[in-house]
Amino acid sequence: MAVAAQANQEEIIQALNNWYLAENKDYETFAAKYPMNGELKAQEAHIQDMLNWCEQENINYTPTSFING
Repeated sequence: MAVAAQANQEEIIQALNNWYLAENKDYETFAAKYPMNGELKAQEAHIQDMLNWCEQENINYTPTSFING
């Protein structure tokens, strides 16, 4: 979310690929490639909103499929 708030579409895709396609997921290495300078803290409200929505909609795991709403 923090990367998406700062980057363009191409950079977002690259960041997602760097994380999800990595054989060894090492957050320190990933974070060094994408310094956020306080952006992570700014995402707390968005994460809380997402958690509240998941709880309201009874979403317990992902991916979740919605059919007809």
